[in-house]
Amino acid sequence: MDSATILLGLVTGTTPYHAEMRTFGMALEGAMKVRNGANQKGNLPWFYAYCLTVLTAFAGGLFGFLWMGKPSSLITGGDVTLTICAIVLVLTTYTPGNVGYRFASLFPVRVITTVWAQLFRALGTLAFINTATAEVSASKYYPTPILGPVLYGILLGNMGAFFSKGVHLHLEKGMPWPVENGLVVGLFYQLFANDHDGPVGQTLRAAVQSTGVQGSLDDKTFATIIVSLFMITTGVLMLPEVYGPSYYPFATLRSMIVPSELSAATEKENENEGTTKSSDKRNDTKQKESLAPSDDEPATKSDIQPQVLFCAVVAEWDEQEKMTVTTW
Repeated sequence: MDSATILLGLVTGTTPYHAEMRTFGMALEGAMKVRNGANQKGNLPWFYAYCLTVLTAFAGGLFGFLWMGKPSSLITGGDVTLTICAIVLVLTTYTPGNVGYRFASLFPVRVITTVWAQLFRALGTLAFINTATAEVSASKYYPTPILGPVLYGILLGNMGAFFSKGVHLHLEKGMPWPVENGLVVGLFYQLFANDHDGPVGQTLRAAVQSTGVQGSLDDKTFATIIVSLFMITTGVLMLPEVYGPSYYPFATLRSMIVPSELSAATEKENENEGTTKSSDKRNDTKQKESLAPSDDEPATKSDIQPQVLFCAVVAEWDEQEKMTVTTW
């Protein structure tokens, strides 16, 4: 097989043992989150750590299917999933000298882990969307069900956070990235791959096909490639060694659509910075006053020199308000 065929099989999930590899990547990522968090010292009871690993990695598969009245993937695929979870738990927690944990913490290993975990999320989300599309009926207002299947796909990537954090903690700061990511890729996939009769899907496909980028690929394969590549790229870019978890791929787009949010954030940041500077000035003034000799106890030369030197170091020269240091 040539490289293009291998890459196509990788992002669409058709290469041999692809399901096992992406399950391993997802399980290892979940085990490392537990190992770096609740089990940082490695002293949790093994069964507790094991359950946390399963829930952190596969809560979407554990609870998501229940919304459609289908058996959990941990039941239907438990032989593979639960066994892999046990393997990664031993690897990250119980190897001599923490060699397994140290190996899994290496940046190249975490990049590979992230790629497989993101493939698990991407292909799982699309599978959920396809399942819901086949199960639910369209409304009388549009020929294809859109939001219901997309919501079902979003739940897959957020059930773990809802289970571990609760609804309030997961959503209190606004729309978290797993929700926004599922909304963006879910809407694109549903409209491009499944909206055969609706005007939005037809317009989207016509616009993309007019560029020639789709080539001879069918609609579902092309949409799957786009979703997988997008999620792999964002996952890698959000690693701490790259741009970090705060990286946001739609920052430029959001600044054009919602400029008021960025302006408010900038004003708040400037306000905080100004408050910090004012506090620093007050602290400097207090330090100088405390270092000045009192009237009752005249300072000697040996006492004055280090005080003056210290004041000269901590004093801040402001062009608007010049701070002077008194010498004796």
